[in-house]
Amino acid sequence: MKKVFFIAAALTLAGVLPTARAIAPFDGKIVALDAGHGGGETGAVGYCLGTPIAEADVNLAVRAELKTLLEGAGASVFEVPQIASRKGRVAAAEDANADVLISIHHNGSTNTSTDYTQSFVTQKNDKELARPIHSALVAALGLPDRGIKNDGYGMTVYGSLPGVLTEAYFITDTDEACDFLGSRTRVSTEAQAMYTGLTKYFAAQSG
Repeated sequence: MKKVFFIAAALTLAGVLPTARAIAPFDGKIVALDAGHGGGETGAVGYCLGTPIAEADVNLAVRAELKTLLEGAGASVFEVPQIASRKGRVAAAEDANADVLISIHHNGSTNTSTDYTQSFVTQKNDKELARPIHSALVAALGLPDRGIKNDGYGMTVYGSLPGVLTEAYFITDTDEACDFLGSRTRVSTEAQAMYTGLTKYFAAQSG
C-alpha cells in the first residue's frame, strides 16, 4: 500500500495525475467574468488626494485576481469582452458555454463616505448563484449589507445563464479609492470572497 501511495504522489508532483484541488468542484466548469464598463466607459469615479480612480480599472483588477484563483483551482475562465451592449456581453458568455456569469462592478455616490455591499439578480437561478457570493462578500468586506435586489436593467435580464451583478463597495468612498491607489487589499479580499462563494455554489450543484 505504501508503494502505491508513493508512486501516486510522485506522479502528482510530476504533473501526470491531477491534484485534489484541481478536481471538484471546478473541474470542467467555465466561469464567465465580466469587468463592468470599460471600452471608453469609466463607470463611477472616486478620488484619493485628488487622484481619480475609475471604476472600470477596479473592475479589471478584481477580474484578474479572481481569474488567477479560479484557474489555479482547475476552472476555465472566459473574459467577457468589454463591448457597449450588455446583451452582447451575455451572448458572448453563452456562446463560450459558460456555466455562470459574474458581472463585477463597484458603486458610486456623491457622498464620499457612503459604502455598502449590494448584488443584483433577475432570474430564479441567478439567486442560487448570488446567495453564496453575496454572503461571502459581506463577510469578507465587513460593510453594511443592502442585500440581493431584483434588477430590471442590468446584464442579468438577458439570456438564461445563471448570473449576478455585484457592487461589492463604493469606489467613490475615499478610503476605498485610496486603498486601490495604495495596497489594493480590497481587490484581493473581494476576489477571494467571490472565489469562496463560487466554491460553495459549484459544490452545492454537484451535491
